[in-house]
Amino acid sequence: MKDLKEENNKSKNFEILMHFIKDISFEIPTADAYISVIQDLEKYETKIDIKNNPLSNQLNELNLKIFFKAPQNIKNKIHAEICIAIVFKILDQTITQDEIKKIILADIPNLFSEKVTNILSNIFQQSGFKEFKFKKKINFIEMYENQKKTTP
Repeated sequence: MKDLKEENNKSKNFEILMHFIKDISFEIPTADAYISVIQDLEKYETKIDIKNNPLSNQLNELNLKIFFKAPQNIKNKIHAEICIAIVFKILDQTITQDEIKKIILADIPNLFSEKVTNILSNIFQQSGFKEFKFKKKINFIEMYENQKKTTP
């Protein structure tokens, strides 16, 4: 991941002050679950949850959560998720609500996408899934733009 100072210098609208792993969970409850995942991992979906919590002093805490969800028909499931907390400040108080929305849903998450997926990939690989990797890079800006096109 790029240095935060380098990223902050690129943006005139916001500044990232800190980030940390807020929560991380990886559970393979039984050997049966491990065997099931080996066979069914392709059926799991990557889910994303983004929440913004206003803090004091015009700061915000963005929680970027990525987790895997098994289909209902899979009996022996694993649990894998990570939540990164990112504390940031909007610098330009004249920007629109739409611009703030893009910062929260696309710009900041995109800066941390590689870091979060690398952490999850490493946990999978260290847990015996040597070949695990995300099928493609998560591009929050692209997802945001696509959602904007389809939402009236």
